[in-house]
Amino acid sequence: MTMNSPNIVTWMLAVLCGLVGILIQLDVMSIPALEDLIRPFWLVSIGFAGLALGNIFKWL
Repeated sequence: MTMNSPNIVTWMLAVLCGLVGILIQLDVMSIPALEDLIRPFWLVSIGFAGLALGNIFKWL
């Protein structure tokens, strides 16, 4: 299987999503509207999944 580098937009969104999840978990920042909808663990998981999918699929 050939791996591709993710688009810059995909990479930035995935890293931002993971970073926000980590910062919320460490209580460095707080986004009350986001904390009511989704747990920090899932934000980090979505970020990692976005990076993985960006490497697998060329169009992402």
